[in-house]
Amino acid sequence: MVAPDRERLRAALLRRADAAARHEEHDLRAQLQRRLERELGRRPVVALPDGEDAHNELGTYWRRLLRYPLQQRHGDVTLGAACDLDGARLCELSRGEQFGALQGRDCLFLDTETTGLAGGAGTVVFAVGLAWFEPDALVFEQLFLRDFGEEPAMLAAVVQRLQQRPVPVSFVGKSFDRHRIAARLAVHKLQAPILTERHLDLYYLARRAFGRELPDCRLRTVEERRLGVWRTDDLPGSEAPFAFLQWLRDRTGAVDRVLEHNRLDVLSVAALLGVLAGR
Repeated sequence: MVAPDRERLRAALLRRADAAARHEEHDLRAQLQRRLERELGRRPVVALPDGEDAHNELGTYWRRLLRYPLQQRHGDVTLGAACDLDGARLCELSRGEQFGALQGRDCLFLDTETTGLAGGAGTVVFAVGLAWFEPDALVFEQLFLRDFGEEPAMLAAVVQRLQQRPVPVSFVGKSFDRHRIAARLAVHKLQAPILTERHLDLYYLARRAFGRELPDCRLRTVEERRLGVWRTDDLPGSEAPFAFLQWLRDRTGAVDRVLEHNRLDVLSVAALLGVLAGR
């Protein structure tokens, strides 16, 4: 039997050790928090690419315009290859007669970046990449939300482009991008020809053309195996929402890499149409 004094002493030592351990844990957490704050304080501000303020009836928004000569290559493919399309080949791959007379000048190449993959009006489209053919160039236009107040004006710019070129061309856009755009248009009571039958989703065409030859038909795989495009330091799409929200918070999120990812996506869609159905 342990003497009462020894029992009290052991209990006191245990309490002291427990208190010391709690203090040490608290101190360690405080040190880690201070280190994290120092690291965050050193993170550089991320600037947007060179662009401009654009204006319409709903306000101001950010955009950049880039022009690519039709002879310029994206990987191994000439960007102008989709200017003149083979209607019979398009009908065969799309399994729809509505694309039989489609030409490159009718197409609006499109890709979006959003705050999440879930559906519904709560998912915001924070960047839109668009491209279209002019007689001497493929014109790329990129729109970006510097804050949520610019959303109506940015969406109105998308509406204008859709009205000018009524056939969206995308990669998985028929099941994703166009529904995210439509949901945000509905929030702001804007209308555009986005949920139409004449939407050319190249994912399905690529599956029919390359499905037996490639391990899968993800855009990255098609880029590497059919376009000769190999990306380096590409930001995965799953990280785009965090990068955008971090940029809104303190301007340190990697939105420059998100926008570069979006630019490459749009150019790849344009080049892929030329591979699939260019004459």
